[in-house]
Amino acid sequence: MVRNTIGKLSGALLCFGLAGCGQTGIRNAVITPEKNLPRPSRILVYDFAVSEREVTEYQGIMRQQPTIKDPAERERQIAIDVKDALAGELVDGLRVLGFTVERVSRATMADENELLIDGQFLTVDEGSPLRRLVIGFGSGNSTVESRAQVYQGESSRKVLEFTTHSDSGSLPGAAPMLGAGAAVQGGVTAGMVVANTAVSGAKTYKSDVARMAAASGDQVVRYLSEFFAKQGWIRADQVRKARIAY
Repeated sequence: MVRNTIGKLSGALLCFGLAGCGQTGIRNAVITPEKNLPRPSRILVYDFAVSEREVTEYQGIMRQQPTIKDPAERERQIAIDVKDALAGELVDGLRVLGFTVERVSRATMADENELLIDGQFLTVDEGSPLRRLVIGFGSGNSTVESRAQVYQGESSRKVLEFTTHSDSGSLPGAAPMLGAGAAVQGGVTAGMVVANTAVSGAKTYKSDVARMAAASGDQVVRYLSEFFAKQGWIRADQVRKARIAY
């Protein structure tokens, strides 16, 4: 009976827990007071810097057997995945706003009428999917935080800086909803954990942290659209309002 109850709950967790629990937004913004800055002829995007020191890989019992045996190499791959996810979302979103956008190496310098977007990942933590599913309320959260800077011209004058925060949310897990005994009796299975972490957006990403990095990139685009509209670079109806993270 317990297993049947949990089996029904797994579908609810899949549809409800994933669709609504994750939170991504903007924090700690510092913006230039200047108005009517010249519209950039091109926007350059650096890959956000990330060190393996900022990457925390999940090591719990629900982890699938990794194909890469070297832990340091796995962390390097996670770093690559989150950089690609954020940069890809950022470039695509800015192009939709009507700008010429290039993802470039750090050796590329901005011309006087160009905008440069740089940033750093502060935290890339895979958390614990088992604790998220069983306990919930923020326990075992996966978290991605980054800091973005926007510079203008050859002098690299900073016009905008802000932090993005993305986490897997704080909804209750299976134990509070069913009673701890249900989880202890073996009703919470690996299949439920996989189901609870497999859904992503329209694009496919290799991990939850890569998906959250992409969500962070979307919030960067949204916040930039607000700034661009205030400078008169885009129309008001092109603005996609960012979420404020608390």
